Amino acid sequence: MTVVETESRADNHRPLHLARGPRFKWVAAAATGGVLLLAAGMLAYAVPVPILDDIIRDRIVKQVSSQVSCSGAAAAGTEVTVGGGPLVPQALHKRLTEVKLIVPDATLSGVPHARFTATMRDVTQPSGGTHVGSMDAAITVNFGYLPTPAGTPKRTFHKAGDGGLSVDVTMPAAAADNVQAKLFMKMRLRGETAQSVPQRLEIFGKSLPASQVGDLAGGVRSQQLPPLPDGVRYQSITPRTDGVHIQIGGVSTTALNTLPTDVGGRTVSYTAANGLLGINTTAIGVPLTIHTQPVLGPGTLTLVPKLVHILGADHKPDSTLGKLVLSQINQDDLKQTLPTLPSGVTYRSVTVDPQGIKVVISGVTTQPFTVLKQPPGNPTLFGAEGGLLTATATGGSGKDTPVVLYGKPVIKDSTLDISPDQIEMFGVRFPATNVLAQVAPQETTYDLQKLPPGLTYAGVEVLPDGLRIRLTGENVTLQKGALTGAAC
Repeated sequence: MTVVETESRADNHRPLHLARGPRFKWVAAAATGGVLLLAAGMLAYAVPVPILDDIIRDRIVKQVSSQVSCSGAAAAGTEVTVGGGPLVPQALHKRLTEVKLIVPDATLSGVPHARFTATMRDVTQPSGGTHVGSMDAAITVNFGYLPTPAGTPKRTFHKAGDGGLSVDVTMPAAAADNVQAKLFMKMRLRGETAQSVPQRLEIFGKSLPASQVGDLAGGVRSQQLPPLPDGVRYQSITPRTDGVHIQIGGVSTTALNTLPTDVGGRTVSYTAANGLLGINTTAIGVPLTIHTQPVLGPGTLTLVPKLVHILGADHKPDSTLGKLVLSQINQDDLKQTLPTLPSGVTYRSVTVDPQGIKVVISGVTTQPFTVLKQPPGNPTLFGAEGGLLTATATGGSGKDTPVVLYGKPVIKDSTLDISPDQIEMFGVRFPATNVLAQVAPQETTYDLQKLPPGLTYAGVEVLPDGLRIRLTGENVTLQKGALTGAAC
């Protein structure tokens, strides 16, 4: 017993590495293997495994690419990049942290060859589509592929100097039927010709120098005035609200040698002395001179006898010899009807000297604007402002007009609006509201594809060679083909 107990106590005091038997070694080995397996699993979550990641990445890329377009219409060259760290844990959780998508050539909103890029975060694929926690995307369209609405002139797009959009387009002649322009002209005289010289043009709310819009303003307009007697001239011309005021003045002289030499069947000649006109003739074979004074009457010039010189002596008209001589003269031969003068212009006085009979003419005639010659084309309404002649016409030139539209494109709901805020015509920019109040507008909106709930159009920017339309959204469910505008 003692021996046995002694041995038992001795066994209790053996070193630990000598005390364990075969069963304890098996348990230790199993525990060590479990720790290594757990470490290997944790390592798979924490450290990229190149071969496994590549396999998973290929499967994800194929799966995402298959959702971009409908079957048989896959977008050419689709690029898919999966980010967010190692793919093994993402695949195990069936939730991708970040997926970047590039479709370099797709037809979007009816526009071919558009480029689509997107960054999608927190991506899962429940039944019925692909769910995205949040995403940002962009559609880039080259100017050359932007469509022109049917039935309208071709458009050419550019990036404007201020960063906005400019559109070159030709405005049809019919679109300008209601355009109103007012031309201001300075009137001047060149002999018996009235000239109207363009100064400025008012159109679409702006006043432009005529030299800047020569094609619209035209050149100098000329109109022949009625001829005036020698010595009388047009002195000034001024347009006023009641018409064109023309000042006329001068002295009309009728030389003695131009007076008629046969009066009442008698041969006559003329002399002038002491302010009287002498009519030299014969009566009963006796030479005589009737001294007359020119007198103005309403539209007439009458030679009134003052003396009769016969047989070497002067006799008054009411003397016996004077009456005898004057009875041989037809009094109508001593009266002349004067040319009719414009209203406001009158014969002022008459005198006679050796140079002839001199009649003073002066006055201002006011002619209605209707006497002005209508230019070719649209009917013109003449008037006056500030001493200048105005010519107002409604309607275009009858020719197509190149214009440039300037504006900042915006997106309203699902519509791209490129309505201009300025329109350039004839090298001048006008406020678009002024132009469009008179010019038939052209289509300036484009319908964009409808987006799934949660995804909205965030804006548009102008690039040097195209437009970039930005999209953003949260909690978006995408059906197959939705990103490229298709419904599968």
